[in-house]
Amino acid sequence: LTRGLFQTNDLTSVHLGVKFSCRFNLREIQERWYALLYDPIISKLACQAMRQLHPEAIAAIQSKVLFSKAEEQLLNKVGSTSQPTLDTFQELLHKHPHVFYPSRTAKALQLHWQLMKQYYLLEDQT
Repeated sequence: LTRGLFQTNDLTSVHLGVKFSCRFNLREIQERWYALLYDPIISKLACQAMRQLHPEAIAAIQSKVLFSKAEEQLLNKVGSTSQPTLDTFQELLHKHPHVFYPSRTAKALQLHWQLMKQYYLLEDQT
């Protein structure tokens, strides 16, 4: 929840794009977010739980973080008719480290770009 919101700043996107442990409706997610922000007991318990996560669990969570609009705008600049390699996406990561989520890899960018291309979401597609 927190990673998704920090990336997108949009509860609706998080509700639609993140797979939670249970099926939550948007209102329940909003209530959870506000509890994390404003309820000191819940906030403290959540922080403790996050600190106790195994590094592999953290890596798994970080690998599934939603792409932000800024990240997708940069991926959008890779043309749909080009044949980008992993080096293309690695270069994007190096040129824009402040835009991409820290755990993003060239392979993750390539896979997301391919999805954007598949669904005709690239700038040069109609």
